[in-house]
Amino acid sequence: MDVKRRELLACLCASVAMPLVAGRALAQTVADKPALDPLPDWSKVKLQLWKYNNPFVPSQWSEPKLGGYDWKGSNVKIVDGALQLTVSEKASAEVIAGGKSAAASAARWEVDVTLPTMRPGLIAAPLWTFNDKAHEEIDFEIVGTRGLQLTVWASVDNKHKSVWVKWVKLGDLSGQRYRLGIEYEAGKRVAFFIDGKEAAVVTPADTTGGAFPSNPMKPYFDLWVAAGDVMDPRWAGKWEPMAPADKLVMTIHGYRRSDISS
Repeated sequence: MDVKRRELLACLCASVAMPLVAGRALAQTVADKPALDPLPDWSKVKLQLWKYNNPFVPSQWSEPKLGGYDWKGSNVKIVDGALQLTVSEKASAEVIAGGKSAAASAARWEVDVTLPTMRPGLIAAPLWTFNDKAHEEIDFEIVGTRGLQLTVWASVDNKHKSVWVKWVKLGDLSGQRYRLGIEYEAGKRVAFFIDGKEAAVVTPADTTGGAFPSNPMKPYFDLWVAAGDVMDPRWAGKWEPMAPADKLVMTIHGYRRSDISS
């Protein structure tokens, strides 16, 4: 075989081998990503205003932090088994756990969420937990176009204060889809999960003065506008009014609560 024929054959072999190598690399990447079981959808959930004995209830009232973009039950819908929360001009959306979704002291809550188009002043909180009497709270919050913030709140000197905060996934997260989870053991531990991977673990030793949530929690699901006078625009950015026909939609495809051993 002459030199030219050998060179041609070598080129042909290389051209065949390269796609095979690329295919193996892609398969390996897919294999390395943990497979997550799908979460139950919302198709069996019935949303009714003021029915607090139901598993979940849409909110409809005003809060100072909303600056007139009040909670509206009509901004919450279940469409094709997914929970949709919408911000429109002068309206925000929230769903809270009702009486049949009992508060827990040792549990794991998970959501599968597609984020809306984010804007300065818009807060997407696809999963957070709260005890309204003790003013204790654990948050996933996408803050304007700054990114994803994790927060633990507790009562300090009878005041609701942030005792631990961490920023992850900085930047504009518009349209991103994530599997988010909070694992809580009252008075002991909080763990945050993103796409099945542990993003942070918080214990009393990590918090200001050892303050830490120690009461049962319930889950909440929010999309809201930080337009009130009590909100510092340096946190989420300055909200600009929307056109009357505009809407920003966050879709929570699935949700699950699992009890854990404390």
